[in-house]
Amino acid sequence: MEELIGFLTEDHYLKSMYTKIVKWKQGDVIYCNAENRGFVGCIMKGQAILRFCYEDGNQTVTFLDQYDLLGIENLVEEPVELRGGVYEVVALTDVTTFTAKKDYYLDHMYANPKYFHCVLSQLAKKSLNAQAF
Repeated sequence: MEELIGFLTEDHYLKSMYTKIVKWKQGDVIYCNAENRGFVGCIMKGQAILRFCYEDGNQTVTFLDQYDLLGIENLVEEPVELRGGVYEVVALTDVTTFTAKKDYYLDHMYANPKYFHCVLSQLAKKSLNAQAF
């Protein structure tokens, strides 16, 4: 993931226009799928929880660590309809995130497919770890 971030930020002008590194405090909502639709990113440092809030009031929680992805649903062409509600990512510790505008991110993944495989690998690891429990 560090190599992908380096690839996305190697041009200083484009970096300033299309990417952001933000530091968050413990308890801050760092991402909400209902509000943050135009970017994709990852946690660079720290830990967070992804809290999925169902319409009936129930919640599920997943822990996120370094290099876990944010806004991955924004990469698909048609909006992904999540059954039952919204989710938010809340900083469990102080967190640093890297984000890039969706189209900029996709352009770079198409330009160098090894970065697509990097993201796919990260998603597969997270999915397989979740199924192990």
